[in-house]
Amino acid sequence: MTEPVIESVAGLRGHPADVMDRARRESTLTSTAETDEEAWLDRLADEAESEGPAGSVSLEEMSALLQDGHQG
Repeated sequence: MTEPVIESVAGLRGHPADVMDRARRESTLTSTAETDEEAWLDRLADEAESEGPAGSVSLEEMSALLQDGHQG
């Protein structure tokens, strides 16, 4: 017969603490990644705005260009 698994009270308390610590770290990493992505997108938008409208296209023009590229 297999022996029963016996764990100390400290071990039982440690497991949920480990799970919560891991979740907290993952949340922090996710938050950091989202903040970094938002900053990058803001920089791209600022660069695009500083260049002005010259050379830009509307969404409709972009759609037509993409469709023409896939057909031709």
